[in-house]
Amino acid sequence: MTNIDDSASTQQHLTSERLLGQRIHAFSNMISGHFFRRTEQPFGVSLPEWRVLRSVLLQPGVSQGEIALSQGLNVMNVSRAVAGLKKKGLVEANPDPEDRRRTMLTSTKAGQEIGSDINARERIVYDHVFAILSKDEVSQLSELLDRVNVEMRDNGLPDPPPPSQDWAAVLQAKLNNG
Repeated sequence: MTNIDDSASTQQHLTSERLLGQRIHAFSNMISGHFFRRTEQPFGVSLPEWRVLRSVLLQPGVSQGEIALSQGLNVMNVSRAVAGLKKKGLVEANPDPEDRRRTMLTSTKAGQEIGSDINARERIVYDHVFAILSKDEVSQLSELLDRVNVEMRDNGLPDPPPPSQDWAAVLQAKLNNG
């Protein structure tokens, strides 16, 4: 039997978590979905590839690890995106002359040209999305997200508490029992 106070507390906690986190996810999903329909299909550049290419264009000589860290991406996803961009002739990877273990990424001329086209399309979307905010509000939002991202990047996230029961086993038993 569930304690009413515990249930209300859990419901309130779930609601407060969702307010900001769910809105951030929704924003990201809407932008990503828009990118797929309006950019990935006609250009042939996936969203992970664009994120990597944009990082290379903004910071020539950046490494895969640096991109993963700054973008909050999985290193394997960055590696796949780099492989795709290299195959498409949009980036080049060369050993760092000062540290042969590090690979520096640079864009090709084709990478710069397609990046310019994609960036123009992206700028229109973000200008439209943020038009409802003042310049000060956009600046404040940017600063707040930077602070949160730096905190997560530098200090990670806490380990969650253990589940109240072995939910994977419970669900598997339900599937097995039909």
